[in-house]
Amino acid sequence: LVKYCSIKCQKDHRPKHKRACKKQAAELRDELLFKQPESTNLGDCPICSLPLPLDPAKSCAGTCCSKTICGGCNYANQKRELEERRDHKCPFCRTPIPDTDEGCDKQRMKRVEANDPVALGM
Repeated sequence: LVKYCSIKCQKDHRPKHKRACKKQAAELRDELLFKQPESTNLGDCPICSLPLPLDPAKSCAGTCCSKTICGGCNYANQKRELEERRDHKCPFCRTPIPDTDEGCDKQRMKRVEANDPVALGM
């Protein structure tokens, strides 16, 4: 935080600020270490607004709305559906999830026809 005119001046002043510098360095290190990232390159979960995990196995993408949901929101939705004995629906748009691959393909094609760029990559 301080600029010196020479190394000699810096070394001469070191005993006066050594303790404060160590404390400041520890605080900065802790701040960097424990700071949560603003977001990932995948964006945020549209339900809880937390950054989506980098591991694709910890998130799911709906063929109905092409939204990628974090695993936590998907789990909470499945738990709620089991407890309330409801049919399985998309956590984001609440569209019923098809039981067959043909049904998923049909939903995906509907999104492709709507020029949804995410659906094109699914």
